[in-house]
Amino acid sequence: MRRVFAAVFLSGALLAVAACGAEAEPQAAASAPAPDYSANTKTVCTALESVLSGETLQKKTDEALATALKDKKTLAEIEKASIEVMQGIFTEWAAGIEAEGAKAEDPQFKADVKGFADALKAEVAKIVKVDDADKVMDAAAVTSAGEKLDKYCA
Repeated sequence: MRRVFAAVFLSGALLAVAACGAEAEPQAAASAPAPDYSANTKTVCTALESVLSGETLQKKTDEALATALKDKKTLAEIEKASIEVMQGIFTEWAAGIEAEGAKAEDPQFKADVKGFADALKAEVAKIVKVDDADKVMDAAAVTSAGEKLDKYCA
């Protein structure tokens, strides 16, 4: 009986050792190729260029100011209406930028477009006099965020 038990035990031990030896070496996980966002990025950049066109922004601003200032008589009324127009135009502009950026498939590009729109909105909120509108695009946060977009849309 001891021999049978020993034989069974030995057979089991050999099978266990053989099974361990037969295990495949763990393979390094094959890394998937990085997604190609280039076509989508180009499409979004083209759309952003259209939204960012200074000519379109200037035309909208001129039209909105003409309408807003039509019945204003005092300097205070003109200043207030002008600020409201500037804030409205820039906020609408930032929303258009953000809407186009939301179409980006590259998550970093999408985040950078949103960062630019957010920086723009933050500067627009700081407009308290007409001259402040001229400083929006030159603000450090807007400039820095714009430089991030340049690496995609240059």
